[in-house]
Amino acid sequence: MRIEFHPQVQNDFNEAIAYYEKYAGNHVANLFETEVRAAIAMIAREPRRFPYFGTTRVFRRIRLDRFPYVIVFRELPDSVRVTVLKHEKRQVRYGMGRR
Repeated sequence: MRIEFHPQVQNDFNEAIAYYEKYAGNHVANLFETEVRAAIAMIAREPRRFPYFGTTRVFRRIRLDRFPYVIVFRELPDSVRVTVLKHEKRQVRYGMGRR
């Protein structure tokens, strides 16, 4: 399935990469990027495989395995739209106003 991204997702990603580069080094930043790409590939293959996010029946989420991040997305008729990449410690509603 085709994946599209809310424009703010790039900022979410850039902030996370910058954090890992600064505090853990390029190797960890590269591992984070690889895991995000793998998660997005899984979303593209089987979006309905993942649980709904919170109490909503619109948004779904996938948690990264090695990093405390969640990718929140919603299924559209002809694509999947990634709306937020967020740290699990951020506010639950962070980014949920994005469409």
